[in-house]
Amino acid sequence: MTNLAYMVREDWGQHGTEMVSQSAVIREWAGSAPYVFAVVDARKFMTDRPADRETVDYLLGDSSERSIVSIGELARLTREGRRLDDPLLIIHPYDARELDAIREAVQAANVARAFVMLWSPADRIRPWLDSRGALNLHTGGQAQEPDPLMVAAAKMMVDEEYNGLHSGNGKDAVIQLVRAFEHQGYAVDVNVWLRAYFAAGGSFRHSESVSKLMTEMAAGVQHRVKPRYRDDIFEILSNRASEVSAEAE
Repeated sequence: MTNLAYMVREDWGQHGTEMVSQSAVIREWAGSAPYVFAVVDARKFMTDRPADRETVDYLLGDSSERSIVSIGELARLTREGRRLDDPLLIIHPYDARELDAIREAVQAANVARAFVMLWSPADRIRPWLDSRGALNLHTGGQAQEPDPLMVAAAKMMVDEEYNGLHSGNGKDAVIQLVRAFEHQGYAVDVNVWLRAYFAAGGSFRHSESVSKLMTEMAAGVQHRVKPRYRDDIFEILSNRASEVSAEAE
């Protein structure tokens, strides 16, 4: 299992006053150098990525022991079944392909310890980090674990990923499941649902469709969909969860 932590850039910098102290907090969590820094494009690190270079310089502190790799290279760890034991510090990831490379490496336990510096509080990787129990090093806390029933519903969404979730059966599944939970008093909260979706094994590639559909639902958009499940799908999932709990006891 990979130990995960993150910090949002604005919490790290705090208007240019706290980079030194916050970097020390990150190093204390990450452990001893050498560090492996994963950036968007290692080839452009020294020429086109000043914010990345600034972050790396502060995080290094007095150490000079570091390697710079592209985030996409993490996919090789998964393909080759290799494990990275040195602390991995991921700087400002964004692209869905890069995010899925991170997700797959962590899911396969190919990384022992990983810290992620987020560019903004709304970064797409944050719900995934929260779904994995990552520690927010600024607050010292973790997000609430995803609701087990929502995770069960999200697994049904993941089962539809093969044809995409932006239209057709995939869209129908997402809309009907979220509506079923809404009728039971669950809010159409995009981040809460994304945490459940990622906990269920969802990918970043398809999370964009999930996020878009739920944002539209929260705004009051009425989507036309074909029924994919019985009207009592919430009760079915709830009963299944109760049966599993009883068996565990």
